[in-house]
Formats: sequence, structure tokens, C-alpha cells
Amino acid sequence: MIYLDVLFVYNFILDHLILILVKEKHFPDMRKRRVTAGAFLAALTYLFWFCLSGNVSMLPRVATAGILLCFTLIWTYRIRTWRLFKKTVETTMLYSFLLGGLGIIFQKIMYRLPVLDVLDKAKQSGAFLFFVTIFTIFFIVKERGDKKIEKREEYIYEVQIIRKDRSIFLDGYYDTGNLLVSEMTGLGICILSYKEAEKILDEKEKKTMECLIRQKEFPWKEMADHLRSGIYKINYSSVGKEDGWMPGILAEHIIVKKDGEILADRRGLMGMTIHKVSRDGRYNMLLPADIFVS
Repeated sequence: MIYLDVLFVYNFILDHLILILVKEKHFPDMRKRRVTAGAFLAALTYLFWFCLSGNVSMLPRVATAGILLCFTLIWTYRIRTWRLFKKTVETTMLYSFLLGGLGIIFQKIMYRLPVLDVLDKAKQSGAFLFFVTIFTIFFIVKERGDKKIEKREEYIYEVQIIRKDRSIFLDGYYDTGNLLVSEMTGLGICILSYKEAEKILDEKEKKTMECLIRQKEFPWKEMADHLRSGIYKINYSSVGKEDGWMPGILAEHIIVKKDGEILADRRGLMGMTIHKVSRDGRYNMLLPADIFVS
């Protein structure tokens, strides 16, 4: 005997998981309540399709169910363009086939495990739903992580620094919170690790910087000559360090590119730090907020 309420709940859960995956992919700002309502409509559509069996031939049933499901997607995600509708349908079908494939794999595993083999159909269905739910949660977490990385990559640029006939290439992160401005140039200050900056220093500057960069206070007397040669003091304040400072050097060219296109090329001051600029190593330089202001 088939119980319609069990059939409805089973399909509601599966439809809800599929619609959540589609939401995470294309509609991250969509309210979850609307997705739940969409899953409710999709489950009703399946019941309607099921109840027509025996009274209506297969082709009209499939066509009716397809039209109702399309309207469900349009209503759930407030789709207004053909392009978005097409993309949504493709993603929905992809996840449906994916979960269907998981169901086949689960059944094959289930028949080989004596523990699951003794369960009745209802408990087997419950075990399958639990299995699919865990997979969906894992997939959503992964999708959100990938989106964060993708969004961060949008703010990473190719940077070339030219100073005293020396040149280095770096990955720079456009930091809108970097509001350091040089009193000398009136422009924002780039920040990079000393390890990278060392490549554009001459031997005399390297010896000076190795000592200077670890000083807590700026040694004005010892640095009088070096200030004239191109090493500067950059003052800054941050949480827990109101009177901070870092050594800086002036570059003739700071060239910022994206996909080979030059977006900025200017002279500017660069601060150096012994700390890592990026925890995960995705970039090794912080660009100032005004880097693209001509």
C-alpha cells in the first residue's frame, strides 16, 4: 500500500534539498521560506502526477508535470528572463540527476549491507534521506567556500613595481580599508612584505633595512643620511598600536593590471613589514583604496 502523506513528505524533503542547492548556486539572497514554499509546490506537483496514473497516458502526465514544475521554479526564484530561467532549469536538472545517482549508489550499498537489508521500506527511505541531506550540507559548505575564494580573487591584481632599474612582479590585493596616505606624495601607500621589497633594494639599503625594520622606535639620528637616500618613515595607527610606524621606499612606477590590461600606473610610497601580508599566501601586497583614482 502506498501512503500519499509519506510520499509527499519524502518528495518534499528531496525537492527542498534540490531547491536549496539551486538557491546557493544562483540565488544566494533568496529567502529560505520562499524556497520551502517552492518545495511544497513541487511535492504537490508530484502527487498530482502520481494520482493521474491509470487515468491519463504517460505523455500528457509528463508534459503537465513539466509545465507545473517550470512555473514552480519561476515563482520560487522570481525569474523574469529567459536566460536566467534556462540556467535555473539546467542546474535543477543537474542536481536532480546527481541526487538520483546517489540514490542508485545508496541502493547498491544497501543491498550488500545486512544491517540495512533488514530494514523495512520506510526506514530505508529515511536512511537514504539522511544520506542525501549530509551530502547536500557538504555541497553547500563547499559552494560557499568556493564563492568566498572567487569573490576574493576579484580583488587580486597583477602588480609590477619598478624602482632604481629593478623590477618585481607581485599579486596585490585591493584593500578598500587601506587608507594610509603619504604626506609627501598625497597618494595612498602600498604595503608589502620586506621579503618581497628586498628584491628592489640595493646592498646598502638592505643592510640598513635589516636593522631598521625590527626597531620599535624610529632612530632619527642614525637615519638622517638614509632619509636623503630614499628611506622614509611612515606613521600609522591601528587597534592596540596608536603610534605605529614602518619604513618605506619610493617607487618610480607601481603598475596594476588585470588580465593584461593596465588599470593604474603611478609613482608611490610603499611601506614594508616583516609580517605576512596574506595568511594563505594568495597575495603579497596590499593596494591602497585610491590606487585606481587618477
